[in-house]
Amino acid sequence: MNAPESGTTFQAIFETCRKAASSKRRAVASFVLDGEVLSSERQADLAGQAPGSYGLLEVRTVDPFEFSAGTLTGLLGHLRNMGKTHDEAALCASSGEFAKALEKFDAVFQGWDILIRAVRDVASLASADLRTLKAGGTTVQDQIRLLQDALLRFSAAFEFKDVMRVADIVQNELKPRLGDWKSVVDALSQHVGRLSGAAR
Repeated sequence: MNAPESGTTFQAIFETCRKAASSKRRAVASFVLDGEVLSSERQADLAGQAPGSYGLLEVRTVDPFEFSAGTLTGLLGHLRNMGKTHDEAALCASSGEFAKALEKFDAVFQGWDILIRAVRDVASLASADLRTLKAGGTTVQDQIRLLQDALLRFSAAFEFKDVMRVADIVQNELKPRLGDWKSVVDALSQHVGRLSGAAR
């Protein structure tokens, strides 16, 4: 679509596009502005700006159920890879390779961050209430809160390059949560499957 010259902001355009897609049982997968795929951060930067100085805004949409199912399938592989990364980080720390351990720990943190974002994105697309959806003996919202608490402790230790403290958090707090988060992905997959069947 061509962005209007004046009288509105990018935020209004983004919201209008999402509503239009939703009315057609589609979901916005990405916005592309003058050839640049806009990240969430970039969208936030542009939100208050008028679009007059820009050219073409493309809106790419997907079937929300297919997109959610594909994302969740990918997250199962992501979880398996995260398990390996946790073990590699711990091995580097125990063998005294602290610089390499810190690199691996950073990858661990990024892996969890990607997981949380993806789960929230799928929940939003699939209208899943994370406050009531159960996974791993509690709600998904509680799983997110518990994980974020552990990641805060991780970040504090990582900032001070306290390798042994970070290693302890990774092995005793984060790695044991991988099983719970497979349950989160499974619960969302079942939710998406039920909705997909009802919508067909």
